[in-house]
Amino acid sequence: MPRLPAFDVLVDMARNDPQGLETLRRSLTDAVIAAASNDVTRRRLQGLQFRVDMERRRAHTPLAATIRISEMMCRSLADLQRSMVAVADPPDERERPVPRAPVLPFGPRPD
Repeated sequence: MPRLPAFDVLVDMARNDPQGLETLRRSLTDAVIAAASNDVTRRRLQGLQFRVDMERRRAHTPLAATIRISEMMCRSLADLQRSMVAVADPPDERERPVPRAPVLPFGPRPD
């Protein structure tokens, strides 16, 4: 797997060789996806990377892309938190709605 260069090198690439930085980003991302433990995980990571790439394309500026991707991440974490709470804290029996049914009137018993 390619190594991430030092921060100063990345800054220099961003200023002077943005295409080279993009190529490096893509190769590092592809290496992480390729190193996934199984096919299911690899496909999920590819799908996630596709979504990230589409958000980057849709954004008009790099800052807008960063904000969109950050919002995606926040939504995903909120969904995960809700799922964990639902499993860890099932609803209390008292909170369940009581089923309603019509009450039938009965007259006195015949003797």
